[in-house]
Amino acid sequence: MPSSFAPVGSPVHPHQLEVQDFSLYALVIDARHPAAYAQDHIPGAVNVPAATATPGAALPMPCELAAHAEGLVRDDMVLVYCDRGGLDSEEWARPLRAAGFAVDVLGGGWGNYRRWVAAGLELLPRALSFRHLVAPPVSGLCRILGVLARQGQQVLDISELAGQRLVPGLTLPGDAPPSQEAFETLLLDRLRKLDPDLPVWVRAGPAPLTALTLPPALRDALARADEVLLQVPLAERARAWLERIQAMRTPLPSLIAAFSASALPPPSGLAQQWGSLDAAGHTLEALSGIIKAYIDPNNEVARSGPQSRSISLGSLDTDAVVAAMTDWLRALPATQPRGG
Repeated sequence: MPSSFAPVGSPVHPHQLEVQDFSLYALVIDARHPAAYAQDHIPGAVNVPAATATPGAALPMPCELAAHAEGLVRDDMVLVYCDRGGLDSEEWARPLRAAGFAVDVLGGGWGNYRRWVAAGLELLPRALSFRHLVAPPVSGLCRILGVLARQGQQVLDISELAGQRLVPGLTLPGDAPPSQEAFETLLLDRLRKLDPDLPVWVRAGPAPLTALTLPPALRDALARADEVLLQVPLAERARAWLERIQAMRTPLPSLIAAFSASALPPPSGLAQQWGSLDAAGHTLEALSGIIKAYIDPNNEVARSGPQSRSISLGSLDTDAVVAAMTDWLRALPATQPRGG
């Protein structure tokens, strides 16, 4: 399983930014404007804009910092970064140091961090060995990944990082899709915690319905990776999807409206038919129709990897998935490290 932070010997480590691993800081402060923070930030950072600092304040701990610093203990490490060459970072670093905390300022600021992310996304996909799980949306891939993770396997759920809860590639009401920059930050944060000597199981999701793009090196690594095609009966996919929709408390009309507003809207007659079935209490039939007439035709699965294997699942119940994956993993040949 991946550790909570990257090993010092990793080809991509915050030491390259002259700071510690981000997870070692008790507090990470983003001193930029709130709009910049919303666009992208170091995972776990809190936004305390330097523009809110009170000029000439005599307080030992500015009120803007007090709420964030009250849980710290002496010698806790704090990281501060900004996008003005360290000027804004020092606005908060000085009082924190005066209070006895060890404070690092990100060398080169935000611009240097973004260059580090871009370089890392070129390096890490080449160092990792991927197994690409392939299936149309709503085929139970998230359940498969969950089982693999519980069995000690490394997993990377790109659809989850894209902020899509119910249909990979489609943003629904209540979803919080990241910006492209934040997506890249999240990808790097996951990739650098993975062990290059062990395979990584990946769910990438479909391309047609999403505005986010994979970094070229990761896209190419997935194209070269061994593929595992998941095959699940239509009725079972619809049943499992209904369970997830109900668990997420997402009304089917909201889902249909999101499809209609997407870059690939269904014919209006089909959308009305699905809505009528749902209104009549035939939600499962409506979901089967959506999968058959809309999702699968727009997300044709092509087997393009050097080796394509398949897993057939008659049921997506947890026990059935666990049993199938346990048997399947036992039958797999050993994976050569760093093969991605």
